[in-house]
Amino acid sequence: MNETARQNFDCEPIKGVDIARFDFSTLVGHKVTLFADQFPGKPLASRVVVANGNTIAVDRSGSSGLIDNLVNNQQIVLQVKYKGEPVSVQATVRRTDGGGCKIHLGETVVPLLRRRFRRLPLVRTVRLATLPMATFSTKTLAMLRWVETDTVDVSGGGALIKYTSALEYPTYLFMNVACSEADFPSLLLGQVRYSISVETGRWNVGVEFIPRESRRKHFAFATIRQMPAAVFAYDEAMRADMNQKLIAWMQKHNY
Repeated sequence: MNETARQNFDCEPIKGVDIARFDFSTLVGHKVTLFADQFPGKPLASRVVVANGNTIAVDRSGSSGLIDNLVNNQQIVLQVKYKGEPVSVQATVRRTDGGGCKIHLGETVVPLLRRRFRRLPLVRTVRLATLPMATFSTKTLAMLRWVETDTVDVSGGGALIKYTSALEYPTYLFMNVACSEADFPSLLLGQVRYSISVETGRWNVGVEFIPRESRRKHFAFATIRQMPAAVFAYDEAMRADMNQKLIAWMQKHNY
């Protein structure tokens, strides 16, 4: 589980905030998502039923009963919206004698959405396909399964998109974003940085666009050679230009 990856999406380095500044009693009845190594790659959704100081109790029937199977004393990551903003907390599972599931929160709360690039609330159509990295080749390009959805917001460096399930870091995507306001290229390469449950069957997925200068940090040269050339038109200069055009468009239209 890579918490750093979830923190670093389209953002400046993020420092944790002392948990004493938060009142988690306000979360009672609200949805939370747990990430546990016991269930790798599977976000566990539940609701807060009790909150007392730095300890919360969650509905043990959540995620079709998987919450009730969490092993005692294991380290997990909890994600929740606090006053409308998604945050992440390192935590520990504490099972009670009666079988209840309490979560003891760590000392630091990490905001997930502090960014270098200003996000603008533009809802635009996006088509995307996940890349099967273990078997990726030019032959598999024609077999990619493309899905159409919408953005929640967008910047020159990434987008928050609506999706019907969680996509886990470090999933890679090919993307086409229909955003004429900033002259988006026809094909972008993106990497999932985090997923946040917004309601049953609906997720917001944070995706970072990968500029040409960073491709060798993500892929072997042999893999890069098999990708379509169009995906590497996007570079750091284009990213900055797109961001400025988006900001200018929003200001012009009084968003």
